Amino acid sequence: MRRILTLLAVLSFCAVAAQERFGQVLRRNPWNGGVVAAGLRQDTVSRSFAEVYFVKENGGLTDRSSSDDSWNAGARTASVRHFEKVSFAGGFSYDYFDGRNMCGSIFTVPGLYPVDILEFTPGRKVRETYAFDGALSAVLGERWTGGLKVAFEASNYAKRKDLRHKNMRLDFEFAPGIVYHAGRFAAGAAYIVGVDREKIEAEEIGASADSYMAFFDRGLRYGSLQLWQSNDLHLSTAGVTGFPIKQTTQGAALAVQFGPWFAEAAYRYRSGRTGERIAWHEFRTHELRADVGWRLARTDVCHDVRLGLVREWLDNRENIITYQTVNGVSNPQLHGSVPIFGRRRLDAEVSYERTTQRSDLRVGASGSFLGRRSTLMYPYVREQRLHHASLWADWVQKFGRWELNLAADFRTGGFSERDERLETSAEPGDYPVRLTDYYDYENEYLTADRLGVGAGVRRRIRSFYIDLSARYERGFGLRIVERPDRVRAMLCVGYDF
Repeated sequence: MRRILTLLAVLSFCAVAAQERFGQVLRRNPWNGGVVAAGLRQDTVSRSFAEVYFVKENGGLTDRSSSDDSWNAGARTASVRHFEKVSFAGGFSYDYFDGRNMCGSIFTVPGLYPVDILEFTPGRKVRETYAFDGALSAVLGERWTGGLKVAFEASNYAKRKDLRHKNMRLDFEFAPGIVYHAGRFAAGAAYIVGVDREKIEAEEIGASADSYMAFFDRGLRYGSLQLWQSNDLHLSTAGVTGFPIKQTTQGAALAVQFGPWFAEAAYRYRSGRTGERIAWHEFRTHELRADVGWRLARTDVCHDVRLGLVREWLDNRENIITYQTVNGVSNPQLHGSVPIFGRRRLDAEVSYERTTQRSDLRVGASGSFLGRRSTLMYPYVREQRLHHASLWADWVQKFGRWELNLAADFRTGGFSERDERLETSAEPGDYPVRLTDYYDYENEYLTADRLGVGAGVRRRIRSFYIDLSARYERGFGLRIVERPDRVRAMLCVGYDF
């Protein structure tokens, strides 16, 4: 009789979970989104979904490297499944992006690396992104489980108007781990290894190369404004195909759960460089991520409180290189390196979620501090400190086969600057050129007050659903950003199983 009652309770619980959105199910178990994948078996709810979507965005409230008129479409699927001795979580996605009037950063992810290359001829850009992530947990013994987490993403990015460029980007991370569990207590660890790389190839068609300028950003929009074929931009260096950049990652993660409490901390050390035969730049990054959660589950309602923290330290050095030509062959000579840029980042977020069978309410607050330091010309030091804070809320309410989603958020921020001259008897030179208009635009866009509202409706037809949503965002007190509005609309068709 006990087994029958247990089975009925599990079936009833799974039937309720089947009516939840996949994100809600994923958040039920904090191990699902963590690095230590061996902890997946701390939960038993299985759920999967697959969907196709179309998104349209318009509006000028965006950075200089994005589009004010774009669309993207794709398909994605994700799953959490528990079997007798194995659990699995993961998914696959494909996204096609088409943006108009785009220039600015040539990189696939602007701002990810400590150097950047900007171009100035607005045109069409397309990007295809393939992503896969998987986590596996298997029983190793009465109290031990082993696990593996893999995340992979590949992108093809290209511009269709001079200055034309095409990018190939790969990002891969691998994390094997193990968990010990006894009753309400569980603890685990994982080792992290990964690599991400990108290569940019630029060209011009049908016009003189003398007409295309590009800017090599060495930090805080200081750098070199040159014809795009200049050696200082590294886009057409002899013996090197395009502009290559690469990072490798080593790290570790620890996770602990006791009853309703969960905590995980992950440290990553990244070592990066630009160039092939010889490194033009070498940079190092230390990143620490910490997540803490508490969950109170009752028969009819669940409460979740989560706290996340990210701390990053990055330093970049530029190598001093000269080229010596012998018998028509140019050989690079390395003469040391100098520090040119540093970045310090701190992000924090706290959220609360209340879930019932008919509703899901999430509210939260977040804050971010970004400090950037340029040391391109000794003995001068130029610093910027940028911060912003936001409040947000997201509510989902069910009405039979209909679901209503409402969301709102507010963000505000500011920045400050400081110049310093170190004491030295050396005669200082002139500081490199700065793209002042880009710098001022970026500061205003990142720190301006803005308000966003969103609404969506979902209609369920058995296990299928149709989702229509829209978001409107408006900035206030803008002086440099020309248009203060941005609109996003999405149509999605999916299936839960």
